[in-house]
Parts: sequence; structure tokens; C-alpha cells
Amino acid sequence: MSDAHLSECRLLVRQAADELAEDARALTAASAEALEVGLTARVADLRRAVVAAWRAGVPVEDLARDAHLKIDMIEDWVAAENPHHNP
Repeated sequence: MSDAHLSECRLLVRQAADELAEDARALTAASAEALEVGLTARVADLRRAVVAAWRAGVPVEDLARDAHLKIDMIEDWVAAENPHHNP
């Protein structure tokens, strides 16, 4: 993949991570049910962005940094989507 495409993938991961953080603050003022539903949706968005970026060729170390997550979490998400991946 081109550097521009990888940069765009990484940007989408950072945006999803930022949206999760922003929504978490806002959702804490809502009901417990709204908090759970909202956070579940934002985590799913982040996970999809991470897996798509990994498939495009972005290294897990960069994804962990962009998503503000531990590498183990990124590797778990990738492995769940691709059973042939060996971290």
C-alpha cells in the first residue's frame, strides 16, 4: 500500500479513538444502559478501524500508539479477525 493510504488508515484509527474518548465523557452523564450501548458501539468502530488498518499494512505497534491501547489488545483484535495471524 502507498504511504498516503497507510497514513489515511492511521488517521481513521486516531479519529475512532478520539471519538471513543469524547463519547465516554459525554455518556457518563447518561444512564448506565446508554453508557454501555454507546461505548460498545464506539469500541466496535475503533476495532473495525484497527483491523482495516492492519490489513492495509500498518504495524501493530503503530496501531497501538494511534488507538491508545496496549499492543496485546491490538493483537487480540487482529487474531480474532485473522486466525492465521501469529503475533
